[in-house]
Amino acid sequence: MTWLTKIALKKRWLTLLIAAVLTGVSVWSLFDLHMELIPDINIPVTSVIAVYPQAKPETVMNDVTVKVESALSDVEGLTVMNSTVSEGSSFTYAMFDYGIDMEKANQQIAENLAALDLPAAVRDLPKSMPQLGENPQLYPIDINMLPVVILSVSGDISAEELEQIAADEIIPAVSGLEGVYSASAEGISRQQVQVDIDPALLNGTGLPFSAVVGMLSGQAFTSLEEVEAAPLGMTGMSLGDISTVMVAYPSGSSISRVNGLPAVTINIMKESDANTVLTANAVTDAIADIGSRLPDGVTIDIVLDQSDYIENTIGDLTRDAVIGCVLAVVIVFLFLMAFKVSLVTAVSIPLSILFGFLIIRFFGVTINLVTLSAMAIAVGRVIDNSIVVLEVIYRRIQQGEPYRTAAIEGVREVAVPITSSTLATIVIFVPLALVGGIIGELFVPFALTMTAALVSSLLVALIVIPPMSDFKVRRNASGEWKQTWYERAYLKSLKWSLGHRLITVGTTVVLFFGSFALLPIIGTSFLPEMGEKMLNVDVTAVEETDLDKMLETAERIEQVLLDHPSVETVQTTVGASGGMMGGLGMSSGSASTAGLMAVLSGSADLDAAADELRELLTDVVPSGYGVKVTTGQAGASAMMGSGVDCSIRGDRYEDISAAALELYQEISDVDGITNIELTLADTEPKLDIIPDPLRAMSSGLSMEQLQGLQQEFFLMQMGMNIGQASVDGHTFDVHLSGIIPRLDNVEAAKALKVGFPVSVKLGDIAAVSLSEQQTSISRVDGKLSAKVTATITATDIGTVNRAVQTIIDGLDVADGVEITQGGTTQMMDDAFSDMIIAILIAIGLTYLIIAITFRSLLTPIIIMISLPLASIGAFIALLITGQTVGVLAMMGVLMLVGIVLTNAIVLVDLVERLRREKGMMISEAVYEAGKSRMRPILMTALTTMIAMLPLALGLGEGSIFSSELAIVVIGGLFSSTLLTLLVIPVIYSMFKREKQPKE
Repeated sequence: MTWLTKIALKKRWLTLLIAAVLTGVSVWSLFDLHMELIPDINIPVTSVIAVYPQAKPETVMNDVTVKVESALSDVEGLTVMNSTVSEGSSFTYAMFDYGIDMEKANQQIAENLAALDLPAAVRDLPKSMPQLGENPQLYPIDINMLPVVILSVSGDISAEELEQIAADEIIPAVSGLEGVYSASAEGISRQQVQVDIDPALLNGTGLPFSAVVGMLSGQAFTSLEEVEAAPLGMTGMSLGDISTVMVAYPSGSSISRVNGLPAVTINIMKESDANTVLTANAVTDAIADIGSRLPDGVTIDIVLDQSDYIENTIGDLTRDAVIGCVLAVVIVFLFLMAFKVSLVTAVSIPLSILFGFLIIRFFGVTINLVTLSAMAIAVGRVIDNSIVVLEVIYRRIQQGEPYRTAAIEGVREVAVPITSSTLATIVIFVPLALVGGIIGELFVPFALTMTAALVSSLLVALIVIPPMSDFKVRRNASGEWKQTWYERAYLKSLKWSLGHRLITVGTTVVLFFGSFALLPIIGTSFLPEMGEKMLNVDVTAVEETDLDKMLETAERIEQVLLDHPSVETVQTTVGASGGMMGGLGMSSGSASTAGLMAVLSGSADLDAAADELRELLTDVVPSGYGVKVTTGQAGASAMMGSGVDCSIRGDRYEDISAAALELYQEISDVDGITNIELTLADTEPKLDIIPDPLRAMSSGLSMEQLQGLQQEFFLMQMGMNIGQASVDGHTFDVHLSGIIPRLDNVEAAKALKVGFPVSVKLGDIAAVSLSEQQTSISRVDGKLSAKVTATITATDIGTVNRAVQTIIDGLDVADGVEITQGGTTQMMDDAFSDMIIAILIAIGLTYLIIAITFRSLLTPIIIMISLPLASIGAFIALLITGQTVGVLAMMGVLMLVGIVLTNAIVLVDLVERLRREKGMMISEAVYEAGKSRMRPILMTALTTMIAMLPLALGLGEGSIFSSELAIVVIGGLFSSTLLTLLVIPVIYSMFKREKQPKE
């Protein structure tokens, strides 16, 4: 590699000019890169929604869900398939292997769905519900479905006016912005005049439900009293005599509130390839302009803005990188006590980082929490090559060599080891692309960023540093290197170690195996929370309730959240939310549910706040309501796994229910979990009305009436709007509720009249029965299922998972029942397995590179002895800082494979050269190599550790991703560096043989 240095030294001014130009181009590319929260993760998930009007869950399952599942099962790479079936609807969620082409998979699924033989009521539904498009409908899911900005519109005007402002002013303005994919509103639901007819009283009139609808349709009422007084034909009775009339929210409604006030909520999604920060900033700029034109008293507030967190993260990581850079330069200065030399070293850091950004731009990598963490971590690593080159040139000049000779010969001395060690560090990232899974999706961008920075650092060390190293230094007249106090202390320790090899090796072995004894104390975890600090509070009424009562409960919870010092904003949705399922009439909630999202300050302790609020809400939420507090952005857990998630599968509901109930009771005693929930197939008494075509044809109804029976049954089930009414100055729709949902006994149902003007009793044309019917059915991988879920609050997630698995293994379940853990447990197991495989492959690849470099099979083994030495410090560092072994800690171990080998390679390379070129004995060679390489090894190790110190301290939001990784690297590098300087020479002297002189 010295030819690069020779070229650079021929025209030093040209070399530096090219470097300056590339720096300018790199700065431009840096500002042109997209900024995101996390890498563009391709989560292989899709879903299918089907609507089957008025069909019972069991009918939906048999006629629709099972067939939809078969369409998904044919697609290669399917790993998990969950279905939820309720009355009139089916939702199927499927997850595939990471790395699969989801565009191709979704195309195949769409073709399979189109070929299914489904009931006509399913296939023909889009004709009457155009918003469906298709039925069943395929809905691919990706991470961009999470909103980048959430707005709220509130004011002292009516709900209708707020919604009109959102629909006419805000949504059109925002939707047209570059990068915005969609803007949707969840508003303040309009109330209506609701008419609930009593079935028994209706039967007393002798009128069919359809006749009442016909009598009242199209009328305009001026008050509730006028609605009640509406006459019912010749019966002499009025509507109020057989019904309850009131102003209420319609079924499927939702109420949106922000910070305790009624509001319209607007969720803004970005296009998949759009820049999150630029898109969010464009939205906020547009909102500022729109806000100035709104009526007095109407305000637009930003509930959530992902760009704020991203920009804060970038600022934190940039600050940590700059601090790390300054500290690294200070370390170089303290070792060499030469200001100009330290400045030259300092130049290598920004150059390597900027050139690295230029390289990743060509790979389509964005600036995000992962890639910025990689660059911040790289600050300590990219200086290593420059330090080694600079130190050897500086030492040669100080020993009397001319600058040019010192530069060329110095590079010649270290080019092979620094190139080998850089390649060994780069190659450790290759397995990340091979193992796939969430590890590959999350860390391949990390690997590309680190690789770009390391390649840049090698080129900077070989090409840019030598032309800048023409130092005027005080030469040592004797040509001997003057030893410092730490060098003398080291050489004394090295002599002792070489004289007591068994004690040295034995002590190291004890320390190595002893460090693994710390693992049960340290514990294991998965990934830290990334993104805004958010809490989600889900409230569910045990029994069916109305929207007003649920609103009262939600308001109590709102007040507790708003009174908490860490909470900045609270968004509340009471009742059914909009979105994908709500828009299809398959609301993702009901009047018996409410969801609150609290955005916390950046300095808040998320877990502590969650624990505190769980206790506070226990006293606030009335009996009959269940409350669950979780952390993280709502919707993200479905993609990334969340807490304990046990699936109980089988063929018989009785067996499944018994196993699920026993598991629920046992898990309740496990420490470190909360929000334990048991999801079983609920049943409730429901009327089963099955029309009999033969009896209907002989009932005396005309052919026209017979043809309209299906529509009449639909009307009796769903009801309809019959007119409008003015109440207290507001105009409301008048809705006549369906009669069938209000039936509670068979006799009343049989007595209902059907048909007009000729009417017959419902019992004369249909079989009517009352039975316990399932309200929902869950299926996992084609089998009936139940779920037991819980939120893990313990730091040591692995211990909780093992405790749950022990309980599962100890259950005595019926034949055919299978219980498995999913969620965080499954993702942790997969991630840890992938990381272990990646580490083993990385070790194998680095061995090959070192073997090729040294042309030896034994020498790489000696060098790689430094790897287990790193575990000693890594585990101790995690223990001291209270961190667990998570995926990021495993990533730190993977990085150590490359980093710690650098020191051993540089040391052993010189030993080999001294033996080969100067004919030294092994003992003399290892001593001289230690003497010569001790300073650069300490310099590179200390600069790497000190540069990562700001990240390890985790002082900002951006450090949450890199803190655990940096702690592992610092601890591992500390122990491996100290032990490498002593143990590697000892191991080398034990296993290498003296070369016999040639005859």
